[in-house]
Amino acid sequence: MARVLLSNAAAADLEEIGDYTLEKFGLNQAVKIRKQFEETLSALADAPLTAPRREEYDPPGKTFRYRFALKRFVIVYEPADDGIRVARILHGARDLVRELGRETGED
Repeated sequence: MARVLLSNAAAADLEEIGDYTLEKFGLNQAVKIRKQFEETLSALADAPLTAPRREEYDPPGKTFRYRFALKRFVIVYEPADDGIRVARILHGARDLVRELGRETGED
């Protein structure tokens, strides 16, 4: 089974998304969205090269892949030997270049 490794920033993103969903939409929706993320991340880990590259968003020295999930979030990750390393999970309205620069210490 392929492995999903979350960066500290990605883990914080998931927690923030879960907290917001719980507050606005309740426990059932928060559980549902978490399960959907887990399924999407697992599928990406099994086939890490399926999502496209978007070099215009990559911070210097990084080569990420970008997958939209749940119609409004972007999973930013890089393939690893045994799965994927998730850098961030961001709302699609966020400034990806700025947020990814923070994740890598560029901003």
